[in-house]
Amino acid sequence: MMNTTDSRPASLAAAHGSGFFASYEPDPIGVMLGTGYNRFETADGMNGLAKITGDRLDVLAVVASKSGQGQFRRFIAAAKGAFKIVAVWEDWNPIIGDALKRYGFQPATCTEADGEVNHGWLWESQNA
Repeated sequence: MMNTTDSRPASLAAAHGSGFFASYEPDPIGVMLGTGYNRFETADGMNGLAKITGDRLDVLAVVASKSGQGQFRRFIAAAKGAFKIVAVWEDWNPIIGDALKRYGFQPATCTEADGEVNHGWLWESQNA
C-alpha cells in the first residue's frame, strides 16, 4: 500500500501544495547550517533558495533559466500576489536591485540571531 502521508515539515508541504513552487525541498547545506532555506523551482524554470514563514517569502538566491525573457518579473509578481511580505536578500547584482526598486521594494537590512547582517530588498502588501 502506498503511503499518502506527507512527512515534510508543514511549511514545505504548504509551499509545494499551494502551487506557488513546482518543487520546494530541503537544501542540504541549509539543513546543516539551520538556515531554514529550501531549494525551489517554479513551473517556468526559476530556481533558487527561499524560506516561507507564514505569509512571508524570503528569497536568498534566484536564477532564471531564460535570461532576458521576463521570468524574474513574473516570479516577483506571483510572489507579491501569494505573500503579504516578500524579501530578497544579499543582492549583489545592481540590475536586480534596480528592478526590485521599480517593483515597489525598499532597501532593507536584517540581523540574524547569530549576528550576521543581511542587506536586500523588502516589499510589504498595503493590504497586510
